[in-house]
Amino acid sequence: MSKTKNYTGLKVAGVAALAFGLLAFKKKNDYESVIEKMTIDIDSIYNLRTTQGKAYLNMNVALHNPTDIDFEPYTAGLIKVKQIKVFRNNVEIGNAFHELYEIALPAKSNFLITNIKVELLLLNILNLLLDGQLDTNVSNYRVNVYVEALGKTWVIEQ
Repeated sequence: MSKTKNYTGLKVAGVAALAFGLLAFKKKNDYESVIEKMTIDIDSIYNLRTTQGKAYLNMNVALHNPTDIDFEPYTAGLIKVKQIKVFRNNVEIGNAFHELYEIALPAKSNFLITNIKVELLLLNILNLLLDGQLDTNVSNYRVNVYVEALGKTWVIEQ
């Protein structure tokens, strides 16, 4: 085999690798854009209770992909929900550590995370209870969802 053929093969391989790298970079930027534009809403709050000296509630939270880009585990990697913080009147009232993997969010779609167990911060809950502000009306609450994706931690704020 001549040296010319070897160099031609290397050039073709190099151009293909460069094209693949540029495509991967564009896709990564697309997926970052999806995460940055993702929105969340509280779907429902239910089952307010106390157990063994701690207070809990359950909630469902919807993630929304408003973009035209599909975000699926097989193309972009996994989205891992690591933590959900719950607020009322801008005061943190509880946390949930929810290990959820393989969230698929096709373009213009929603994903409902169900039955999230939130441990409530007792002092803040007692203050709300004494002020008569503890309720299950979802419009009175907001959440921040902490996700890991593309090797970074992202905060999706409501």
